[in-house]
Amino acid sequence: MPAVGRLPGKDGGDRQKGNKNHMELKSLTEKICELFKIETPEQLKDVLFDVCHDEDALNAFVSLVDGDLSQDWLQKVYQYYLADRKEKKQDYTPACLASFMGMLAGNPDEMVDLCAGTGALIIQTWVQKPGMRFTAVELDDNVIPFLIFNMVVRNIECYVHKMNAIESDEAEKAWCIQKGERFGKVIDV
Repeated sequence: MPAVGRLPGKDGGDRQKGNKNHMELKSLTEKICELFKIETPEQLKDVLFDVCHDEDALNAFVSLVDGDLSQDWLQKVYQYYLADRKEKKQDYTPACLASFMGMLAGNPDEMVDLCAGTGALIIQTWVQKPGMRFTAVELDDNVIPFLIFNMVVRNIECYVHKMNAIESDEAEKAWCIQKGERFGKVIDV
């Protein structure tokens, strides 16, 4: 069976037809930079908190990705341009693995992701179980704006804690993303 949003090819495999699911990274990056009025992807972390409070920008992002919020579009940009793969060994969870892990979660009311990154595991679990509440723990200041944006644009009810989950049980900072009418609302905790 072909993947959602894709048409079967002549050989029975999937083929793409006008689908932004496979938007080229360069094109995606350019469009996101243009949308958020920045010059480089490195500036994303500086504008995403503001974007979370701008319903027009959130709507424009949803339009940019043709309403497909089932995947983590910003993860592609973050991992290629911003992840600290050398010092912090940052490599982000592919959607297929995140989806599988979401299935393994069963049906609890809430899930905790201790190394949330941009939120891939939460997003894939939310796709499968949209009513679930989440808690995300992340240490890296640079990725937290991406994580919060991903929760807000999907209207995912979530607590985000900036903390080292291995060495501490207290958050340095925390945010609550409350469900809104269309987009989540960020509240400092």
